[in-house]
Amino acid sequence: MGWLKKHIGLASGLGEFGFKRWLDNHASEVLTELGVKAGQEILDFGCGSGTYTIPAAKLVGKDGRVYALDINKGTLDRMEERAKQEGLRNIVRIDTPSEGGIPLEDETIDLILMIDVLQEIDNRESLFDEVYRILKTGGIVSVYPMHIAEEEVEKLATSKGLSLEERKIQGRILSFRKFTRKPHFST
Repeated sequence: MGWLKKHIGLASGLGEFGFKRWLDNHASEVLTELGVKAGQEILDFGCGSGTYTIPAAKLVGKDGRVYALDINKGTLDRMEERAKQEGLRNIVRIDTPSEGGIPLEDETIDLILMIDVLQEIDNRESLFDEVYRILKTGGIVSVYPMHIAEEEVEKLATSKGLSLEERKIQGRILSFRKFTRKPHFST
């Protein structure tokens, strides 16, 4: 964390595209700052070719797991090839279904990464319902809303039961925590 704080000043003057490039080039340090730890279950939502998936898999280690979800089969293929080359066996590929939710069990994920992906989602309300469902109580959702107003993301996430805990890395990454289960009402 010290290294990141020391060098984050270098990124302070960068515009959003430069900042995103800086994040991508320092993915392991960024993930550590976001709270990725050994043994966790992580979802890299919109993982692409694995910019964050690969370093997250290394950080969670053999006792953890990273679910790599994306709509683009080609980028998932490249991510799997990279993982294979690095000898990583703790990554689970999830090809995004065209309809329906995230194919994971309720309250199984410790941390969800949403790095520069929300602009691609048409039904963000439904997505955040799913995020809440699969996130463990106490779990974190880290969002870098590069192409969407932070206020919009904050309003949406809090309306779905998540609490803004912190703005990390120059205040550009929003970290939301799930504190409790939503009450279920029976009729």
